[in-house]
Amino acid sequence: MPPAPPPWPPAGAPRPKRRWPTVAWLVAITLVAAVAIVGWLRPTQDHKPSGSPAPTYTDQQVNDAKASVCTAFQKVDHALDLAGARRGTDDPTSQLAVATNTRQVLDAGSRYLLTKLSDAPATPPDLATAVRNQANSFQELMIGYLDELTNSAPEQQPALKASDEATDTIRRLCK
Repeated sequence: MPPAPPPWPPAGAPRPKRRWPTVAWLVAITLVAAVAIVGWLRPTQDHKPSGSPAPTYTDQQVNDAKASVCTAFQKVDHALDLAGARRGTDDPTSQLAVATNTRQVLDAGSRYLLTKLSDAPATPPDLATAVRNQANSFQELMIGYLDELTNSAPEQQPALKASDEATDTIRRLCK
């Protein structure tokens, strides 16, 4: 009879470490990593913010906003009329003063109109659009005047036309 194999592990030898806890940890880490990667790369639903609905205003709020914006326009229009009515003499200093005054009205007037418009969100949309157009045309005209263009310059014609159209629209809507 063959001799019996020696006992495993041999007596006095250290026992081999069990490998199943290490394997279990590796499997668990691999599963967690796989789930994380899938979750990260998975296409998400297209969540578009619903946004807040357009605000609604009472008739009183709309009327108050319209009155405020129309009053602001009338003030700017009057200031522009006054600036245009002042005709300088042949003196270059006087002419420069008149031109500077007109530019100031265009600059301050455009900003004033936009400020009043932003302070009155209940302004009817057609009036708000006309006021924005007026403010933009004032700014275009002012830059043209600072560039030493005159009203008869072809470059000024689009801004002058836009200003006239906006003025007509605002006057009609503010009646």
